[in-house]
Amino acid sequence: MSRIDDRWVRKDKTRTPLYGKGKRWQAVWYENGKEKKASFAFKDAAQAHLTSIDHRQRSGTYTSRELGRVHVGELLDPWMDTLLHLRDSTVAATRSDVRATIRPYWENRIVADITRADIQEWVSGMKKAARTVETIYGRFRNFLNWCVEEGRIPHSPAVGVNLPRGHKREHIYLKVSEVSKLALSIDPFYTDLVWFLAMTGLRFGEAAELRAKDLHLERGRITVARSVTDVDGKMVVGPPKNGKPRDVPVPGYVMERVTRRAASLARDDLVFPGPRGGWLRSNNFKRRTYNPAVKAAKLPADLWVHDLRHTAASLAISSGASVKSVQRMLGHASAKITLDVYAGLFDQDLDDVSLRMNALILDHELPRISAVPA
Repeated sequence: MSRIDDRWVRKDKTRTPLYGKGKRWQAVWYENGKEKKASFAFKDAAQAHLTSIDHRQRSGTYTSRELGRVHVGELLDPWMDTLLHLRDSTVAATRSDVRATIRPYWENRIVADITRADIQEWVSGMKKAARTVETIYGRFRNFLNWCVEEGRIPHSPAVGVNLPRGHKREHIYLKVSEVSKLALSIDPFYTDLVWFLAMTGLRFGEAAELRAKDLHLERGRITVARSVTDVDGKMVVGPPKNGKPRDVPVPGYVMERVTRRAASLARDDLVFPGPRGGWLRSNNFKRRTYNPAVKAAKLPADLWVHDLRHTAASLAISSGASVKSVQRMLGHASAKITLDVYAGLFDQDLDDVSLRMNALILDHELPRISAVPA
């Protein structure tokens, strides 16, 4: 049972030795069989405190401050051990950010004492790119959300933190002629890969794990069922980014090139292996092969490999593909993601839509347009 004690005056109306000292009203309640106390200047405030605790205890949202009186450093590893639902590469990146940035700053701080202002000061003081700051802040926010779920703090202090504004990099969309220039400029061993990435929109890791058994040559399709990622120097195979396999259409010209490659492959052979066999590593490919080819083709110096995926989306949209078709082709979890990323490309097609609709109208005999009646 909770109660409110008067620290100044006894029940018989006599004064206690504490009369006039400190706060008069003391709220008393119990947590796990242990008595807890908090003092207030006014009785109404003490009663409101007990009422709030009672409500949260009944609703299951009450958290004991004792559970939050623990250093951040003691909880980071237990939190990271719960990240089983994430891709291996994401877990590795999270551990790296925790080791390099989060732990050094926060490990000796008491979880329950962290305020929004503390987090804002940390974020504002980071000397990193805006996107990097956003990522690291997001990981720490997820840690604090976990602390809430564990009952260590009542709510996350990470809400309302202002993040630095950064320049959002514009996607680069290549024309088919530019894709051809890049394909001709790169090591011939990778010419087919350039065409393949730019016309199917596969992520690099998906293409690097593509095997002969995933090719459906007669249907002009491939099945994307796996992806490979470099995690701390070890190549790890897992599901595609959204966790679901998908079938992707391949233009005839590109499928013809892939068919030629697959002619001598066994079912489990990689379609696009590295120069010594085995998986093609993204960083090595970019540094040794792709970037020099971009320079030789006189294309924008900041043309990423991932821009070939954007190019595939652009070409599909300009060919009349619907949002849903592009979503399925790229393996986005929802059409909303596709629209968020490529909304500008769909907007460009609005003029084409009106022209096609007008052509449909003109295919019929219609009454002449007369003057508008007065």
